[in-house]
Amino acid sequence: MATELISLGILFLCAIIGGMIAARFKQPAVFGLLLVGAIIGPNSLNLVQDLNMIRIMADFGAILILFIIGLEFDVSKLMKLGARSILIGLLKFAIVLFFGYETTLLLGFGTKVALFVGVILSFSSTIVVVKVLEQKEMFSRREVPLLIAVLIIEDVIAVLALTFFSGVKDSNLGLISTFEHILFSIAILIFAYYIVIKTLRYGVSIILKNNSDESVLTFLSLGIGALFSYFAFYLGLTPSAGAFLAGSLIASLPNAKEYGKATHPYALIFTSIFFISMGTLINFKVVESNLALIGALILTVFVSRFIAIGFLTFLLANFKNEQPFFSSIAMISVGEFSLLVAKESEKFGVGVDLVTITAAIIFISAIFMSIGINYSENFHNAINSKVPLKTKLKLERISNYMRKFFDQMDIETFFTKKLKSESKLAFVLAIITIFTFFVLRKISLLIKFRYHPIVLYSFYVISVVLILYLLNLVNKRLKVVHYTLSVILTNVDNSRNLKKCNRILNNLLLALLLFFSAMLFPFAIFALNLSMWTNIIPFILIIATFYYLKNLVVLIDGSSNHVPSYNASISIAKV
Repeated sequence: MATELISLGILFLCAIIGGMIAARFKQPAVFGLLLVGAIIGPNSLNLVQDLNMIRIMADFGAILILFIIGLEFDVSKLMKLGARSILIGLLKFAIVLFFGYETTLLLGFGTKVALFVGVILSFSSTIVVVKVLEQKEMFSRREVPLLIAVLIIEDVIAVLALTFFSGVKDSNLGLISTFEHILFSIAILIFAYYIVIKTLRYGVSIILKNNSDESVLTFLSLGIGALFSYFAFYLGLTPSAGAFLAGSLIASLPNAKEYGKATHPYALIFTSIFFISMGTLINFKVVESNLALIGALILTVFVSRFIAIGFLTFLLANFKNEQPFFSSIAMISVGEFSLLVAKESEKFGVGVDLVTITAAIIFISAIFMSIGINYSENFHNAINSKVPLKTKLKLERISNYMRKFFDQMDIETFFTKKLKSESKLAFVLAIITIFTFFVLRKISLLIKFRYHPIVLYSFYVISVVLILYLLNLVNKRLKVVHYTLSVILTNVDNSRNLKKCNRILNNLLLALLLFFSAMLFPFAIFALNLSMWTNIIPFILIIATFYYLKNLVVLIDGSSNHVPSYNASISIAKV
């Protein structure tokens, strides 16, 4: 007991020192906490020796970090994020994942390590981005709202990634059974979330009427967080996913800010302990022996961020001049979710100390971000002068076209309202179809050895008919969504030709589908345990993507004589 108390006291004391170091060098607190943790850990000065306590504190800290992020994440906020932010967030995750994955493979590591590295590099640090921009008085810049929206999308993706890894670990089941388990577990967790969110306000009002003590808010918030974390763990998922949903529940309450204030001191303590505990796991010898890997991954972060953020914000958000470079540099820092993913990798026995490597990348990327953010205009001037004028003009025309398209989608009109409602309906029907498939599969396994084969075959026929019916409903909704998007596009294209806009949309959607399939193919390699030669498939898909992108550019930028079509609104009304 004495050893544990001494270790805990050292952790708390060093958390203060780490915060002071970070403040002295005008860096976010996470920087100092990781550094001090690495120095006092068992791999350095060995002041903290109780590894079991360190891991327990790190687990508690991880849960509370997700709870705090959830407190800032009301579900209604996600619904208000535009299609542009969501698309950039998804593309950024996919692009950086693929770059990190391929770089790691080239350095001689296996597919399992490569996937974890790709996911680790994909997340930017919300803490570093916000703190550094505030310290440098850049938080009011025009680019920041879009970057914050992308960071919110990343938070959701990170929770899903953690849920995926926690769901597939140590599973002796087949692939379908594994995904069935993950899907049903997530569904049960979300169903519980839905039930609680409908009844929470009523229950909270009763509690507050009978007890006005301010401590009630603290215990209520932390109690909900603990219960949802345990429920997620019971379902075989990461407790962090439950904590995130619990925080989101609190955020949905009318007086959510009061709950945030009540839990802030406790959350600050445990999150500080998380970062310093993760720091104690860092081994400087591992850093020294993996300098080549760390250097290559840092370079990968820079290149992939400039492509995923710089080019995409220029193309989809019409950022001008140094704005894409500012956005890229602001998002360079690798974030706190990356540490959680690295910690999750330990359960898979990847054979590489990814916690240490991730911490080193966080250090270096945060420093480069903090320094480089002041030189975004210099980067722009250096690169802009080397781009041919003809290429710049063509890219600007395409950028203006895409910006107008997404601007049209953000405007509240009859067509955009129809697009949102039909998209939601298509999504719900798709989820129902997936669940129906897994439910029917479970039933078929139950009756397989209990009834006559005729009964089983009859059930198979009914199941196929039902699935085909549901797929047909999904297909009809998707056709309406596709047609509505084409109509919205006629307000952007100069030709006003519905047939041409339909071709533009087809090429865009096919390019996106192929591109996402290529970028996320490492998950398929990991889940299906495919051989290394299958890594050629993403590159084939990328070539196909460029084919459709070329067609898209020709249609947008080409000079074709199209007869305007004015029957779009009439047709959509009929649909």
